[in-house]
Amino acid sequence: MSFIYPRVIKISRQPSATGGGLQPYSGMNPAAEVDLFIDLPASIQQKSTGGRPDPGLPADAANRSLWRVFMPRSVNLPPESVLRGDIVTDETGQRYMVSAPYINSLGPNLLVERLEA
Repeated sequence: MSFIYPRVIKISRQPSATGGGLQPYSGMNPAAEVDLFIDLPASIQQKSTGGRPDPGLPADAANRSLWRVFMPRSVNLPPESVLRGDIVTDETGQRYMVSAPYINSLGPNLLVERLEA
């Protein structure tokens, strides 16, 4: 942690749904997530807020809020290693779903949406 990156996050992914035909609801299950990266320094900054997200699933937050997760260049995530739909969890347990991952020369920059706790 540092003054610029005071938060600690992990990035995880839900397992892929397999099988065809009629399947039970397979919503988010934090216990089944696979950790991709842990103990990453980050800065989490609110970007905007809005109305209730569609389609109003149980994991959706009561009000939509978008955040930016910045990480230092030293994190050096491989390109395409963070995908849309991956989950970012901060040190307080707050969870965010990645909407738009972007890795550039300044470091990883993720646009995320806060999920209901």
